[in-house]
Amino acid sequence: MLHEDWLSIGLISFTIVSIVTALLASCTNIFYRKKAVGQISHSQLRIKQGNANFEHRLNVFALSLVFNFASFRIYFHSFLLWIIVNFSLILSGQTI
Repeated sequence: MLHEDWLSIGLISFTIVSIVTALLASCTNIFYRKKAVGQISHSQLRIKQGNANFEHRLNVFALSLVFNFASFRIYFHSFLLWIIVNFSLILSGQTI
């Protein structure tokens, strides 16, 4: 059983997860803790080390948004958010 606006919910879920992931990637170093120095870009390395300026953070944010379409993790988290929102709207009887 799907909500009548299931496609809109899916697109909004993907957008929210993409933006939150890009913000976390550009503002915190939690994504880079277990990655070797040779596996990350210069801007990501500066974020990992804690000495990134606004330009580095903006670069990582933009690249993260672009490459979110190729990330299984983003699709998985979007799907989980979609399931939660879809069925909570069905149970409450509301529309978007």
